[in-house]
Amino acid sequence: MITCNKCGKKNNDAAKICSGCGFKLQSGRKRLESNAAEDDRRSMFHLKLEKKQRFTKHAEAWVYALFLLGAVVFFTYNKVYWPLYALTPAIALLAWFRKI
Repeated sequence: MITCNKCGKKNNDAAKICSGCGFKLQSGRKRLESNAAEDDRRSMFHLKLEKKQRFTKHAEAWVYALFLLGAVVFFTYNKVYWPLYALTPAIALLAWFRKI
C-alpha cells in the first residue's frame, strides 16, 4: 500500500495518483526498476525537442518574421514603401508585448 503524501489516504501499489485527492503518488524503487525497461522502449521513439512553451514562442517569432519578410517583398515589388513604416514597428511592438 502506498500512502498519499498530501491527504494520507492508503492506495494500491499499482496506483500512480491518489484516489482521494488526485495527487501524484511517489513511486517506490521496486516499481521504478521494473518499469525502467518499458520506459526506455517508449522513449526511444519519442522525440523531445524543447519545452512546449519555448517551442511555441519560437514558432510565433518565425511567423512574425516571415509575415514581415513577405510584406517587404510585396511592397517593394509594387514600389509602395509607406506601409512598411507603420508595419515594421507594429510587428516589433506586438513581439515585445508577447515577450518573444
